[in-house]
Amino acid sequence: MHEELFKKLLYIADRSGITITDIEGSSSDPDIAFCKQRIINLNSNFDSEISVAFRLAHEISHILFSKPTFLYTFSPYTKNKEERETNERAIRMIARLMYEDVTKDQINWLNFMNEFNLPSWFEPLVKNIIYA
Repeated sequence: MHEELFKKLLYIADRSGITITDIEGSSSDPDIAFCKQRIINLNSNFDSEISVAFRLAHEISHILFSKPTFLYTFSPYTKNKEERETNERAIRMIARLMYEDVTKDQINWLNFMNEFNLPSWFEPLVKNIIYA
């Protein structure tokens, strides 16, 4: 469903010197961003309703914008400042890629939420970012 978007995210990662490793861990092992090493382990078996494309954008955002000495695991339900900012950056990154040729009146925040299976508390983030 998000094949073209996923390719664009892989391109951004490659241009940013980020290595994406596709792993097949257990369903409880989240994706991991190793910021200092600029590596993302993307677990294809991770049990998450949130789309893989959003998860990848989230981890790329950690590497590009978070403290480089940290290790981050995918945790969209954590609402601390760092995770909120990373979610905002991921939304912004995806919106730019998806809506580059679309007028604002053609954008629907609810469709965005549903397309990426985002939890309801993302609503204000999505509305503020995609209509900005």
